[in-house]
Amino acid sequence: MTRRWITVREAAEYLGIAVKSAYDMAAAGKLPAAHVGRLVRVDFRALEADLKEQAQGRPPWPAGGGGD
Repeated sequence: MTRRWITVREAAEYLGIAVKSAYDMAAAGKLPAAHVGRLVRVDFRALEADLKEQAQGRPPWPAGGGGD
């Protein structure tokens, strides 16, 4: 993916999870997301970096670390 910011739906598809779960994770700070007006966007680069780090043994996104 070449865009930095993606929709929550796109992030959910990328992760293979339900869209509602992705929104819940973003609200809980478990996805690197930010509000753009009323919209929520996920930082794809940060998401990929976090997933790579988790694959190497680092725990999941820190609570409250939403990547604003």
